[in-house]
Amino acid sequence: MSKCIIFYVSQHHQNTEKLLKQAIGGEPLAELVPLTDAPLPDLSQYSLIGLASGVYMGEPHTAILAFLEKHRKDLAGRKVFTILTSGSNQKNYSKNFRALLENCGCSITGSFQCKGFDTNGPWKLIGGIAKGHPDAADISDAAAFIREQIKTALPSDTR
Repeated sequence: MSKCIIFYVSQHHQNTEKLLKQAIGGEPLAELVPLTDAPLPDLSQYSLIGLASGVYMGEPHTAILAFLEKHRKDLAGRKVFTILTSGSNQKNYSKNFRALLENCGCSITGSFQCKGFDTNGPWKLIGGIAKGHPDAADISDAAAFIREQIKTALPSDTR
């Protein structure tokens, strides 16, 4: 049990999926699992769990919230990090996300947030915001963040 898994939800423009797949690249840094996959892998097989989502009305996707509720006991005491993409990126959306994880008893190891192209609501009238995001810099920053999470949380012989 010394592996990293990242569960994610990516809708609309696939910003979160693009960010994760390009940040991980061909390296076996972490297993990427869409929350739409069923059945989900056994959490007990992983020492480090990432949860990634776009931001929808200020919150992670409802599938992430349902996952937290369903796996509350499984997540207690576990090392968890968060990754969020959002159109505005002006607010620290991870603050609320972290509070939800703390309520599950998780040990939060870090949070990453970057812009993602957004045409939801009124933004569609102007062609969207954060066009071109996540961009190369966002992807590079996410890759560095994930590597640091793994380096810090997992023993060196299991990375």
